[in-house]
Amino acid sequence: MKKWVLLGLLLTGCASQAPQSGILCTAGEWDMPPAYHGNPWAPGGVGVARSFVFEGLFDYIPQGGQLIPRLGRSFEETPQKLTVHLEPNVRWHDGHAFSSADVAATFQVGFLKGLEIWYYLDRIETPDDLTVVFHWRLPSPTNRLLALTEPIVSPAHLNQHHIQAMQGLPHKEGKRDLAAETARRELLFAERPALPMGTGPFRMRKVTASDMVLDRFENYYRADKMHLKGVRIARWGRNEVIWSYLYAGQLDAISPACPFDVAQEILRRNPTLSVRKPSDMNEMGLVINCREEPLKKLSFRQGLAYGLDRDSIRQLACPAGDTSDGLSLGLVPSQAKQWMGSEYASGLTRYSYNPSKARELLKNPGRELEIMAPAGFTDLALLAEAAAAQLSKLGVPATVRLVQGELYAQLLMEGKFDIAAVFGAQMGPTVHPSTSEGRFFADDAQLEKASGLPRRGGAGMVAELRVSMDPKRTQELTRMLARRQNESVSFIPCFEKRLMIFVQDGPRVQGWPGEESPLWSAAPLGVERLYCSLAVQGYLRPSK
Repeated sequence: MKKWVLLGLLLTGCASQAPQSGILCTAGEWDMPPAYHGNPWAPGGVGVARSFVFEGLFDYIPQGGQLIPRLGRSFEETPQKLTVHLEPNVRWHDGHAFSSADVAATFQVGFLKGLEIWYYLDRIETPDDLTVVFHWRLPSPTNRLLALTEPIVSPAHLNQHHIQAMQGLPHKEGKRDLAAETARRELLFAERPALPMGTGPFRMRKVTASDMVLDRFENYYRADKMHLKGVRIARWGRNEVIWSYLYAGQLDAISPACPFDVAQEILRRNPTLSVRKPSDMNEMGLVINCREEPLKKLSFRQGLAYGLDRDSIRQLACPAGDTSDGLSLGLVPSQAKQWMGSEYASGLTRYSYNPSKARELLKNPGRELEIMAPAGFTDLALLAEAAAAQLSKLGVPATVRLVQGELYAQLLMEGKFDIAAVFGAQMGPTVHPSTSEGRFFADDAQLEKASGLPRRGGAGMVAELRVSMDPKRTQELTRMLARRQNESVSFIPCFEKRLMIFVQDGPRVQGWPGEESPLWSAAPLGVERLYCSLAVQGYLRPSK
């Protein structure tokens, strides 16, 4: 572990002069110029600035279900439609007035990018400049959030050519003109404005290979609550680089994967830093390729599940996380009781740590196993290393291979691996089990394809779960899917990830909410989006 500490703390390259009070300093990713552009729909566009430049109709706080107004002021809903009343006096960064036409334009153009809402949406009406009505084709418990939290990124006055091209284009499955959609999508992606332009509280001034500079938008409609002067964003690169930034006190808010000893050293050296640890609403673990021996045998996979000391893995890879309870439900453990009921574990096989039983099931593996992990993901790499070491001690020789991102995803989908460290259950932006279970059972689900198991009839249940408005049926479907996932042992969860969000009440910014604030539950939906929301709500202020 010392190599991580030394590499992270000795790195330099972020030694530029610290910005003044009222400038929020963080880090993120974007395509370096000249590839960088401001098209929010095209690959490589906008980057981390998206959360500061654009905003949705409301911000969602999962703990308590609160919706905080942004571009939207209020809403009413029935099972058939959602009516949203917009904030008046909003301006785009180029000075044009914001209206309901911009909301409609965003969702109309977003159809070409495959926005999930179009699975449920029939049409959008704009009866006046400050009213938007979403008419549903399929009622769903997730519809409200899909509409209210989508960033509004396409001003109508700059997208009339796309809107006109979309007129008459059928949206319903079975009637879509895929060739026409492809042609229009190519035209959309071809546009390359130099910088993004939104309605958000910060306006992009410049972007380089090393940093982004955003200034306060002086005509922001909530200027009375927004006290920050701007945002400076350093290029992320690797987690080790972020550790060095934190060590030097150069960041006000950031959430890197961070081993325990590195985190402790950073906090020791910087007393103005503290940590918030909300659930990331996802599990990390090991997906198993069930196509070849010995992993093809259920008993062998059960042996792997019994043989892993998940708590030791969690302590190394994600010290802030919560150790898996030995169940693989397709849900993160903290959400299991809510969606499956208090007796959710009844009748399920719990694979608690039992090395003796594991050795019985893992006899004569026949070959060495390789655990694949994505390069650049410290937590997944450490998970893979710890698991490989434990399996080797159990008599199953195991090694680790780090693979670059695009190749890693390709090898997963093609089943060209033995075991892989992955994100498993993920609740998604709507925090609904259909999203999480869908990663294992929906058509073309990544983890279903990776495991190579025959179709288990789950796709139809996921489709029903997505539109179920009956709480009892939702619970029943979630339980059936969870049972199928748990008994297949195609994925071994190790821990529910918790974010480690370092925040600094220091020389530039102050006012971060305390650790118990429900506002932090929004971090998994986009941590930079949460930073911006806190600024707009008036929590963050220049340091005195």
